[in-house]
Amino acid sequence: MSFEKPEFAAHLGCIASHWGDALAENRYDAAVVPAGAPAMYYQDDQAPPFHPNPHFARFFPDDSCAGSVLLVRPGANPKLYFSQPGGYWHLSPSLPDWADAFDVETHDDDEALLRSLVQDLARHSRVALVGPDETFSANLPLAAVNPERLVNQLVFARATKTPFEVARMREATAIGVRGHLAARDAFRSGGSEFDIHMAYLAASGQEESKLPYPNIIALNEHAGILHYQHYDREPPARGHSFLIDAGGRSGGYHADITRTYSANPGDDFDALVTALDEKQQALVGEIRPGLSYVDLHTRMHHETADLLVRFGLIRCSAESAFDRKITDAFFPHGLGHLLGLQTHDVGGKLANADGDEVESPERFPSLRYTREIDLGHVFTVEPGLYFIPMLLETLHDSEAGTDVNWAKVDALRPCGGIRIEDNVVVTSDGADNLTRPAFAQIDQPGA
Repeated sequence: MSFEKPEFAAHLGCIASHWGDALAENRYDAAVVPAGAPAMYYQDDQAPPFHPNPHFARFFPDDSCAGSVLLVRPGANPKLYFSQPGGYWHLSPSLPDWADAFDVETHDDDEALLRSLVQDLARHSRVALVGPDETFSANLPLAAVNPERLVNQLVFARATKTPFEVARMREATAIGVRGHLAARDAFRSGGSEFDIHMAYLAASGQEESKLPYPNIIALNEHAGILHYQHYDREPPARGHSFLIDAGGRSGGYHADITRTYSANPGDDFDALVTALDEKQQALVGEIRPGLSYVDLHTRMHHETADLLVRFGLIRCSAESAFDRKITDAFFPHGLGHLLGLQTHDVGGKLANADGDEVESPERFPSLRYTREIDLGHVFTVEPGLYFIPMLLETLHDSEAGTDVNWAKVDALRPCGGIRIEDNVVVTSDGADNLTRPAFAQIDQPGA
């Protein structure tokens, strides 16, 4: 992965400064930050795709770093001990050109890397390890392993992205959007879920093992399974709908994008997709620093109730539908989550850097993001409206079920559901939508 060196240097300086302040406040002289190593499958010599420690990855945004270590010290440039094993079984990783922003040692032997690290740690009296400790904790002079207060401060700060990080997420978005458009076209050409998935991979230029998360490619009622995980090899006999939740990666940073399409443009489901899309865009327009994400989620439930009334799916008022939790059966997940080096980025429930949490409301226990929205946060906005048999059966048997127009609901069951998901970065006066401009730019003849 190639970056502009000044942009990366500014990013590195920013996070190194924050780490230095956090270490000094917690009275640590240094932090050892291992990238980690591949974990083999049980009784096997094969491993799943390697994902580096995200605390390491924020300094070193490249997956080719297994076995490497960072030494972070207040007031000093971070030192990178880069693992570059030799041999002929695997290709040895190359040191990126932007890595000259670190003090660098390269090692072709893990024991030599460890000896050098131990020698450097002799200059420090209190050292913390932040990250996976399987290899290092027993071999290093450590004062603490993943100390809670320090880690909470680092996690809390990760929600605020640097310009470098936002740029990577714009690139990840463009990668994902190219795949989305190819997937849409494959759907319209009558492709199976597997065909659509393969079209996505080819157009986005991504290896399946490098996706930010497994693609959700859902035709018809499969769209009502929120994390649908299969790819049927044959298209359905009759098409009703297509939901795709698929993203991209750039420098380890993720994009998370969902779109829904009707197989029959102009039908009731198509109109419902358009209406939810309009609600989603209006909600994005309301985002400001200082707003509670819980309030934003609650607002979307009221908007969902409005749609249920407008499309004749319920007979009561929108206010009654919200108060009696009818909306919960149609919109059962959270409105979104923080996004970054992880698709569901950590820290979404932290009230402050001390680690105090903002608990999810009793009604919405699965929310991943409950803290106050702040400048520089990047998160998803992904309302949904679904026809999930399990939830509809429970609603049907409840007192509130008498106010549901079951004939209209049953007519939409074969479509599964709708989800519209964009990624936004919070600015001083609102939110910058990373997703919509990429679709507008790339979905052009010759683009």
